[in-house]
Amino acid sequence: MKALKKILIVSVVFLALTGCNTNDDEFYNVQYIAIPNLVQIETQSNYVVNDYIYVNATLNRLQNEVGQTTLLDIKKSTGNANSFNFTYLLEKKINATDWQIVSSTATNTLTSNGRFFSGGFYSAYADFDSVADAYKFRTGIKLESAGQYRISFGYNSNSTNSVEILSDSQGTNLFLSINSIINNIDGAGYYNFTVN
Repeated sequence: MKALKKILIVSVVFLALTGCNTNDDEFYNVQYIAIPNLVQIETQSNYVVNDYIYVNATLNRLQNEVGQTTLLDIKKSTGNANSFNFTYLLEKKINATDWQIVSSTATNTLTSNGRFFSGGFYSAYADFDSVADAYKFRTGIKLESAGQYRISFGYNSNSTNSVEILSDSQGTNLFLSINSIINNIDGAGYYNFTVN
């Protein structure tokens, strides 16, 4: 009888351990789609010291989805997520081979839509704007000195031509990950420019 009891306990433990799902995408209910050109660098032909370089994003609530005939409501699909986020960097060349992140402060950063946070990289939050019926982000960083600069997207991504935009969904609601191709970047994933 004791042997049967031990076998039963070992079986229950085995089933509990092997039944665990380690796939984070399934655990967090992540769905992936691709929508191009949701994030833009506001480029200009010439930059001088004290200009601002802006990055913006507009994610309309209703989006075309490849292979579908009806529009995808990204707000409804994500359980009314209040924002979508992505990461990027603005770096300045400091010698022949090294780059340094441009620090951002309240005095050299202008945000007109969404929220912007910096640290080891920049976090951009496109907040839902009910008037525009879209998630919007726009922040400019002052170019305080002359030199060579570059912008890259997806601090935690291997993609060189796109940015990953993730919904800030709550609880058990769907997390939507949008892969969005970006214009104006080179094959290595950078928008390079010079400040005079």
